[in-house]
Amino acid sequence: MLEPSETSYFSEPAAILDPRLFKSNKIQPMVRSAVLQLLFNYLDKYYTSSSAWAHVWLAGSGVSFQWAAHRDPGDLDCLIGIDYRSFRSSNTQFTGLSDKEIAQMLNEGFREDLHPITGEFLGAFELTFYVNVRSNIVDIKPYAAYSLTDDTWTVNPSPLRVDVSPTWNSAIEGDRVQAIDILTKYQNAKDRYEQAGNEALRANARSEMRIAMVQGSGLYESVHQGRSSAFSPTGEGYADFANYRWQAGKQSGVIQALRSLKDEMDAQDEALNKKTYGVDLPDASTLIRRAATRRFI
Repeated sequence: MLEPSETSYFSEPAAILDPRLFKSNKIQPMVRSAVLQLLFNYLDKYYTSSSAWAHVWLAGSGVSFQWAAHRDPGDLDCLIGIDYRSFRSSNTQFTGLSDKEIAQMLNEGFREDLHPITGEFLGAFELTFYVNVRSNIVDIKPYAAYSLTDDTWTVNPSPLRVDVSPTWNSAIEGDRVQAIDILTKYQNAKDRYEQAGNEALRANARSEMRIAMVQGSGLYESVHQGRSSAFSPTGEGYADFANYRWQAGKQSGVIQALRSLKDEMDAQDEALNKKTYGVDLPDASTLIRRAATRRFI
């Protein structure tokens, strides 16, 4: 039911940084060039003067001393800080958007256009691009951050592991127990659905499956939003309990299982929207943003 996985958070720090990325504490020039080329080739297709308003970092566990967890491909995060004033000055069609809406617009493009082609970056990494609303990466307290723009460290990696409070484990166990309960209810309802002899029984089972999906999605969002708050000006970053909760959930398989329920529920909603409206209907905030920039469905 739960499928545990490796996570770098619980791995022993290595003696050196990942040699596939770094040499003598500097990013390999070929890696730097490849990431920047991917990013700016994409941005320059849709926006003007991207190099003037985008600051680019590699961040997270992939550029820390805890890079050596058994993951294939490895995880590599590229975070982009936006000078929003400069962005609007160069791209006047978006002057009506807030900083948050601009970040959402860019991230939507990354998900749709870039991520499908970066799952095997350099044959070794799953490279993802992401814009935080905050322009300065220091504000989100990353594990480590290497500026590809400046070719130097903005946040130096630490060779030490975080001290974990013993009281955190009881909360983690609570997540695991709750997730198993939700997954059990879902599987039991699914079994009844598949064995049902009439539509009334199938309808009841579908309803119970939906309830479990909603509960699973809610728990997933709670853990995910907590981690987002950890990497914010009010959080403690890498050492925050909410980050530990997320990492422990990945290690136990809780996160993966809950996300599968959320993905199934989202797929059902998309299918219903397509059946009802003839298209995959975005959420309300996306529709408003697209209307503001005349980018309709």
